[in-house]
Amino acid sequence: NREGPPGHVALHPSRLSVAGLLSGMNAVVVTFLLVVLTLLWRAVTSSTGVQKCLHFFGPLTPFLQWYSILFLGVGGLLIRTFLDIVKYEYIHFDFLKTAEFLDDIPGLGHTERDALRISPWLRVFSLAAPVAGVLGAIIVAEHTFSIVSMASARAKTRWEETPAASRESSRPLRWMMDKETNMVLLVVAMPIVFIVMAMRAEIRIWAVMTGSAFEPQKASGTYDTWLDIKKLELSAYTGDIEMCGCFVYITIFCFGRLCTSYLRNAPPQYQTALKFAGLQGVYLYVIFGFLRGISNIVVAIAGDYDKTAFVASLLQDKVLVQIQPVFTVATVLCVYNIIVICGMNDIKKHLGNANLKFQGVRFLVLVAQIQLLVLQAVTKGSKLYQNVEKLPPRFSDMIHSWDFSIYRAMLMHAALLNFECLLVVVFQRCAWRASRSWDYADDTSVAARDLTRTLITPVMTPLTTAVDEFSGPSVRHDPLDTHRENGSLHTCGVAPAQGP
Repeated sequence: NREGPPGHVALHPSRLSVAGLLSGMNAVVVTFLLVVLTLLWRAVTSSTGVQKCLHFFGPLTPFLQWYSILFLGVGGLLIRTFLDIVKYEYIHFDFLKTAEFLDDIPGLGHTERDALRISPWLRVFSLAAPVAGVLGAIIVAEHTFSIVSMASARAKTRWEETPAASRESSRPLRWMMDKETNMVLLVVAMPIVFIVMAMRAEIRIWAVMTGSAFEPQKASGTYDTWLDIKKLELSAYTGDIEMCGCFVYITIFCFGRLCTSYLRNAPPQYQTALKFAGLQGVYLYVIFGFLRGISNIVVAIAGDYDKTAFVASLLQDKVLVQIQPVFTVATVLCVYNIIVICGMNDIKKHLGNANLKFQGVRFLVLVAQIQLLVLQAVTKGSKLYQNVEKLPPRFSDMIHSWDFSIYRAMLMHAALLNFECLLVVVFQRCAWRASRSWDYADDTSVAARDLTRTLITPVMTPLTTAVDEFSGPSVRHDPLDTHRENGSLHTCGVAPAQGP
């Protein structure tokens, strides 16, 4: 949302209307509405009858699917945000070298001014983060295209191999994804939502740390003091970061539903135990997450009104921050639940090495919740900093030059999210590999085994050889414990894939 002099950032210039919402680009509200509408459309298009109607549109059919709508919408937000950064932070402000407006803010003390200034290393790191984010988004787009294309080819092959009398439709429903692929697409898409909102959060905190948010808001006559303007900007930053979690909650919820669906043939007592006890950590995380996410959406909407914007920022700072410790516990419990559930044979039977494949999801869940708390804990003036100051001089003197402020921690968190998402995207590109020869329902870690061979075999082979030479002649074993039993190949303790 760029208003006023070129490069200045005004976060609340518009009223709550469709035109104002889109022109002002309140990223939190737009992204939330996009995700909700996409998921509703996902539920509607899961019906075979609806898919039959959609497939009458021929070449337009793939663009009418929920995954295409989600990626086109989020991709549009990403392009708009990145172009905004290129235009202002990269070009107009010469990579933030000329973005110095703190001296123009009346009453700003030297201590706060020093805390707000962006150090050279952090400036370079934060400006490189959007580039890493865009690279990650490109990989996500390619990965999604690969998965959808392969799933479409498999659907066409299955339709052709099915006898005409047994076919459900007169044409192959090529673009209708099965439940496993639908969930995989949510997992693959999750980092791109993080990337968009992390970029938006960087814009917010840049506006505070450079002071470029002051003049436009003051010129509008809405807010006169720097304290009020700063609270609004930081509230918008928190809303952007919190929106990252909303898509995580949805992905985790779909994962829980998918796991329970795999137990339809299990004894009723076993199903009930998993549904109401085994997944408590997952559902607790989802419930708390949705409540917190909806509260942040309310704060974002209220922030678009001049009369309620300041109240919204107080709600963000005084209420939502207080539930942070409870949500942290729910996050850890959720990650533990996922590890246990992914180790079940019923889950492995359908998803293969699920623990490996969901490493990226678990990593982002922990990072979104804990990383900022860790960074804030090591800032100047924090409780840890104060405790170190009380130590003997030979220890306390070591931190006197430490100038990592709370604002730098917030900028560091938003920038790190872009790089971390890039790493997760690359990992998931290897773990969730698409292939025409197998379905996710029949996958027994083909991609995971290949990834493990690539990473472990070069290390384990020399080690195994050395052990064999030391212990004398013996039966040699494959480093990955690959062997044949009853004429079939078993790898890493997982049953072999069935089917073509």
